Amino acid sequence: MFRFRFALLCFVLAALSLPFSSARAQTDLSVYADSLSSGWSSWSWATVNFASTAVVHTGSDSIAVSAGPWSALAVQHDPFDTTGYGNLTFWINGGANGGQKLRVFGTLNHNAVGSGVDVGPLAANTWQQITLPLASLAVDNNTTFTGFWIQEFTGTDQSQNPFYVDDVVLTGSVPIIPPPPLNGGMAVYVDSLVNGWENWSWNTTVGIGTTIVSSGTNSMAVTLEGGGLSLHHADLSTADFPTLTFWINGGPVGGQHLAVNIERDNGVQPAVALDPLVANTWQKVTLSLAALGGGNIPDLNRITFREASGGSAPTFYLDDMRLDLAPPPAVVHVSVSNNQMIRTVDARMFGLNTAVWDGTFNTATTAELLTEADNQALRYPGGSLSDVYHWQTNMSDGQTFQWATNFDAFAHIATITQAQVYITANYGTGTPQEAAAWVRYSNVTKKYGFKYWEVGNENYGTWEADHNTRPNDPVTYATRFKDYMSQMKAVDSSIKIGAVILADENSQANYSDESATNPRTGVVHHGWSAIMLATFKSLGITPDFVIYHRYEQGPGGENDMFLLNSTRTWGNDAAGIRQMLSDYLGKNGAKVEINCTENNSVYGSPGKQTTSLVNGLFMADSLGNILKTEFHSFFWWDLRQWSGNGNNNSSLLYGWRNYGDYGIVTYADPAGPADRYPTFYVYKLLQHFARGGEKVVVASSDYDLLGIYAVRDPLANTLNLLVINKHPTATLNATFSIDGFTLSQADVYSYGIPQDDAAHTGTGSADVVHTKTALSGKTFTFAPAPYSATVIRIPEAPQ
Repeated sequence: MFRFRFALLCFVLAALSLPFSSARAQTDLSVYADSLSSGWSSWSWATVNFASTAVVHTGSDSIAVSAGPWSALAVQHDPFDTTGYGNLTFWINGGANGGQKLRVFGTLNHNAVGSGVDVGPLAANTWQQITLPLASLAVDNNTTFTGFWIQEFTGTDQSQNPFYVDDVVLTGSVPIIPPPPLNGGMAVYVDSLVNGWENWSWNTTVGIGTTIVSSGTNSMAVTLEGGGLSLHHADLSTADFPTLTFWINGGPVGGQHLAVNIERDNGVQPAVALDPLVANTWQKVTLSLAALGGGNIPDLNRITFREASGGSAPTFYLDDMRLDLAPPPAVVHVSVSNNQMIRTVDARMFGLNTAVWDGTFNTATTAELLTEADNQALRYPGGSLSDVYHWQTNMSDGQTFQWATNFDAFAHIATITQAQVYITANYGTGTPQEAAAWVRYSNVTKKYGFKYWEVGNENYGTWEADHNTRPNDPVTYATRFKDYMSQMKAVDSSIKIGAVILADENSQANYSDESATNPRTGVVHHGWSAIMLATFKSLGITPDFVIYHRYEQGPGGENDMFLLNSTRTWGNDAAGIRQMLSDYLGKNGAKVEINCTENNSVYGSPGKQTTSLVNGLFMADSLGNILKTEFHSFFWWDLRQWSGNGNNNSSLLYGWRNYGDYGIVTYADPAGPADRYPTFYVYKLLQHFARGGEKVVVASSDYDLLGIYAVRDPLANTLNLLVINKHPTATLNATFSIDGFTLSQADVYSYGIPQDDAAHTGTGSADVVHTKTALSGKTFTFAPAPYSATVIRIPEAPQ
């Protein structure tokens, strides 16, 4: 969604090369005491009075904040080093009415990072001290710290209900008790809500406990007022999480009678009662998810604590909450049915996005990298930028500078590497005539022969530039698509034209005055895809293909285990799109290909997960699952972008690179081993698995954290297995049973933790490892290392 905006920001910052100062401190640093301290300034977009005398904690003045929806008190400083600082502390008061719900973000280089920490609802006419570890704000031990925001985070107008802040201090760091080891599970709360969990409580005060903690510096101080503490997450599979564990303390009063329940898509599940809480005592509680009605389900989305009778309960404290990872089985059973074919592999499954901002693209280094990885397809000119890019001037709409890589520079690398090409024509600020001229220049004048042309990028989204009278409107899009298609094909009738789509009929319902009735079900829908397809039908046109983009997580909510379990639903997406094409376009729908031209782990603000080994494994697992569907293309976002350390670099995420980058390589020219991210090496590894023409065959594993995919190569007469160990710490003992194939000596290609560590230390090889192993019969054992991807190429033995 927001990849272009991030790249453009980095492009500008790199061009400016702004210097910054750094400082270290071991003693407390005042930010506000009656006035902002030297070096601090307001970047607020709420109405803020830094000299209010209405409600004061100490001294003569405080900060009065009247916050409209999503507005914030923002206090900023030139970048400096937070090493030696432990917490951000301040006093806050809800004013006459209270009730404000806020979220605090730390900033690096003046950009908010992480998922923030919730504060509130605030108590009326009451001063409360808030202590937030810098680690919980994702700004600890960082040289680019610039301050913080306190943001109204419910989208409600609090401009007539001011709150007050006073005595803001960065405190020196102090030793803290570390949380219990996670061992691959999913943390829910560690000093703050993490991994995409959010506070959806009602009639409940959820404060921050700083004196009653189990570990770290914070706990949740929960006061039930006839409601419930409710923690929400996007639908989550519990196949690998058998238990919920947390530490709980009854506080000064104790005796609370609590009940815990979970929710899933089909509703609230039966509650489990806890023993009465003990005053001032921490107790560890482990609950079976099966007992909560959440065992091995695909859609856990809520965990709720309530007083058992439905009434109120005095303040209690929760800390160190997590979903526990089950131990792996002693033996994982893998079966491969060599004679059960699913489909033929399309070479377009091995594609990369490229972009006009890549100043290193048209170089020998890029050609060598693409050849090394045996890339098969390229897309240009780059995501959301496509809807402002004018190919003839190599400029974006309204800008005066030219981009680093023009169309001919892109075409040079695409042609010498023999890549199939997807071009995204400018829909948002362009015209059908401009797109047709592009086709003429490409395929008639220059004879590049580029076959696949998209009309726009994610035009259902309000983040996309759209200068039409009704922007982001599916009827307008479908109507203009007809003009694009007719004019572009009038130049070259052999090209294929694609339209953007979503996987369901209700998403992106941008206009309430538009609807479409599904001819098969009779149900009325207001979403982009339904209305666009119905308009296509009424106009008598059929696109050659539809374009789908998929990103698994939102920024700040990244979680490694969630990501590695997320790829199972590609089949649902393919089935949903195919059903819509059939429903709305009738028999013509069968002619429409389904393509994926963007995929990565997070839709914006990439953090350290994007440059970690986990993202490489996710790439391989996505490919393995999409190969079992009817998708014809799969493009990774992207070849190069920009690295930035201002996003989610939480210690809860695996990896040694404390920065994010959507690219699979850096801009280094030439590129060394450390300039290739794990996504590059895994992409390179996949050339030994498939590259087009192979037959996908049925393969399965009885353990979710061992991914297994198989293809039969009829030319090489080999059976190729892709084996992905998604467990962070365990080597898995696997027994492979191969049906319909006689085994012989195999080539083994692998990439994992040792190779990733070698890129970090400079010791050992960072590249894919190639070994051989002898096999016989129809079964064999193999023990993939933790966090590894392996390709086993098995030639068929002579009969």
